Amino acid sequence: MSLDFASIRAQHSLAEVVARTGLFVPAGVTDYRVCCPMPDHDDRNPSMMLHLRTDRFHCFGCGAHGDVIQWVESVYRVSVGEASGMIESRTAFPAVVTRSPVGSRDQRSTGVRLKCEAPDLERTSIQRVKAVLGEAWSYYSHGRLHDEGRRYLRGRRIFVDALETDIGEPVVGHTPHGAPDRLISHLRARGFADDEVVDAGLARRNEQSAIIDVFRHRVMMPVKDDSGSVVGFVGRYDGQRHGVPKYLNCTRTVAYEKSINLYRPSYPTLGPAARIVVCEGTIDALAIAAVAASAGRSAEFAPVAGSGLAVSDSQWDAILDLHPGAIVLCADGDAPGREANHQWSLALVKRGREGLVAAWPEGEDPASYLGANGDDGLAAILSAPAEIHSSGPRLPRRRDPALIFGRNALESARPTLIGDQLLQLPDLSPSTIR
Repeated sequence: MSLDFASIRAQHSLAEVVARTGLFVPAGVTDYRVCCPMPDHDDRNPSMMLHLRTDRFHCFGCGAHGDVIQWVESVYRVSVGEASGMIESRTAFPAVVTRSPVGSRDQRSTGVRLKCEAPDLERTSIQRVKAVLGEAWSYYSHGRLHDEGRRYLRGRRIFVDALETDIGEPVVGHTPHGAPDRLISHLRARGFADDEVVDAGLARRNEQSAIIDVFRHRVMMPVKDDSGSVVGFVGRYDGQRHGVPKYLNCTRTVAYEKSINLYRPSYPTLGPAARIVVCEGTIDALAIAAVAASAGRSAEFAPVAGSGLAVSDSQWDAILDLHPGAIVLCADGDAPGREANHQWSLALVKRGREGLVAAWPEGEDPASYLGANGDDGLAAILSAPAEIHSSGPRLPRRRDPALIFGRNALESARPTLIGDQLLQLPDLSPSTIR
């Protein structure tokens, strides 16, 4: 039976639908501003305007806009049919929680509820949290959700068949579609309590006990500890909405801390000439591991990623413990990436380690470069200028792909062309690294 969308819009006002979502809307107003409740939009301004006379909404922060059906679609990330069915059910929806606006004293005047409950670091044991995370990963990486994650990677020319064969398990998954509590329902059926799911960083719950999945519309990759246990997740957004963070990490739990844990797509036994490759993005690290596995060269690469551009002292300690060889710094080929490579270089030099800055063409990153060049692209990560000075870093000659730095010279290196122009590389003159 087909849905009559026009009838649904006529019979259900925006004020009614917003109230069923859990936000306060005062009576008698025509235009009302609230903090945007869209997933992953940390809005504190508030930025969303509800036009209650015309039953339309618009967020000036993330760009979300539409009518009552699009409201439910966007807030809960469901299909138009599911959104229409939720509205027609005339029942309350799972309540959403927006952030308190800066300087706000009266929550009812801003349409904002109290913040979500944070994971309790003492309520659930680390063993039980790891059990929840392990079951969640089994769900994300099984069957059609595993296929969906692989399909996303193939669209970016990242092929993980050889890598998954090497390690004997999936490296990618996906969040379920439909209702915003699909993972929670699965975990309940497996005997996990809602408190445990919240404490694992997989669910958000407000003071009225409404609970929804944290990760939605995301390609999922697990963060593991040295024993191979899943301790957290990185979710790569695969939707089309503007203003949504590209990557979403688990919040802090008893098992996971983003300033401590590192993402590693594989744990091969590294050879004496291996390079640790520090990446800006999780997908970049996964792409390097996938191409290395396809080429039968996994022992030469140990790609890692933190939580974006920032790498903490604890993470540097963990990175440097992986292998005694040179570190390759592989941030993206844009202004923030070049600045990250600069800061990372200073961090390594201060620790007495040599390294190599890979300079990608403008707009490229390791994943896109390897997608275009395949196995041949690995040479760009292993290469360095032929002339190396132990007294300090050397400015690259034209067509050099990378800058070598550190207190010791690498024993062998060969230049490889990346792009047709000399790329702007970090300033690592001696005066900058004291």
